[in-house]
Amino acid sequence: MKKLLIALLVFTMGVQMQAQETAAPEMDEAQMARMMELMSKKIEMDVDTELFTAVSMNTYVSENPKAVVMAMMVPETFAKAKEKMQANDEEKFKVTDKGEKVVNGVNVLFMEGTSIAEGSTLNNMIYCMEIDANTCLMFIGMVDQTADAKYTEAITKSMNSVIKK
Repeated sequence: MKKLLIALLVFTMGVQMQAQETAAPEMDEAQMARMMELMSKKIEMDVDTELFTAVSMNTYVSENPKAVVMAMMVPETFAKAKEKMQANDEEKFKVTDKGEKVVNGVNVLFMEGTSIAEGSTLNNMIYCMEIDANTCLMFIGMVDQTADAKYTEAITKSMNSVIKK
């Protein structure tokens, strides 16, 4: 499960850093400090603790079946996040649907697809909402395709608890 979590974090950071690499190859100390500050903020989220165990702040996993719920603040404009999600070319992530939609009255970006980690095929959902002019909240849910529907329902419930006005 640790490998799955590491793969998720690498994928997430890759998506987040993709456009920054083309615009600015290196972050200065202030940008890095802001990113670390935002990513360390506690995000209020309703997570089913009978299915998921907290492994770090804002990150929850289940051992079997493999499933992850994660939320984080990122130092990025909504427009830049949209560019990155539209240009996603990760080989390890096969996109099945992406775009914008309204969730709980909030306009969000979303991307859904599949990936393979530790020999399991995972269904993934990524949602992004604007917090302010320079900050977005990212929600990521991943679940093994063979998992009982209650895991997907729990991830959706967590997502709905995070995305709100």
